[in-house]
Amino acid sequence: MPVHPSAQSGFAAAATQYERGRPDYPGEAVEWMSDHLGLGPGKTVLDLGAGTGKLTRALQSTGARVLALEPVSEMAAILRRTAPRAQVVKATAERTGLADGSVAAATAGQSFHWFANPLALSEIRRVLRTRGGLGLIWNRRDLSYLVWAEIDRLIEPLRRTEPTYRDHAWRPVLDGSGLFSPLLGANFVSWHSVSPEELVDRVVSISFVACLPQADREQIAGEVLTLGRRCSQLPGGRLALPYATEAWVAFAID
Repeated sequence: MPVHPSAQSGFAAAATQYERGRPDYPGEAVEWMSDHLGLGPGKTVLDLGAGTGKLTRALQSTGARVLALEPVSEMAAILRRTAPRAQVVKATAERTGLADGSVAAATAGQSFHWFANPLALSEIRRVLRTRGGLGLIWNRRDLSYLVWAEIDRLIEPLRRTEPTYRDHAWRPVLDGSGLFSPLLGANFVSWHSVSPEELVDRVVSISFVACLPQADREQIAGEVLTLGRRCSQLPGGRLALPYATEAWVAFAID
């Protein structure tokens, strides 16, 4: 299956903003997921939809060998710079090109909702070893916070057919596949310090915002910049933004 058009064009256009504006994953969330997946030296993990390497870099700290799969060339170019020890694989989750049973675990950071389909799940199960694990993680904007609520009000009416992790539509696809055990999950909270300009990067790196005509995108960027400057509360005019992180693991069924 081809990459979703909004993911292809949006992440291609906003790869630099994605790296600058997106937070890393909380260390305790990555540790929880890595421990459950049994990652460590001598293990190989496939990081699906690796983007600019936010999760890839964290996985490397386990000592595991990381294969970072990223189909969007502009994202993969940054990934190669930010995670030079990872082996970058330019492919899709539906067709990885890897051998049967070649990885101990697979992960997806901020990406699984883009390829939550039977073909991708079958491919993931194929490349996993016996009882291999699948780890999923998302940093969710905490909409109880004023800045995030205002941004959500501004951008959500612009969403079209793009999938979202927020509605958990990905979950029944995984649960109903018969390929993986029931999900085990954990929740974490973190804060991300950004400048108003980095807040703009965060918002314009959202796929359906990045796909907008330039004039519309610039209008949103201006409104977000004004909001960020008005709500900055840290020294240097920075903001502290809350994220709720969801981490999940499931295991291949033989």
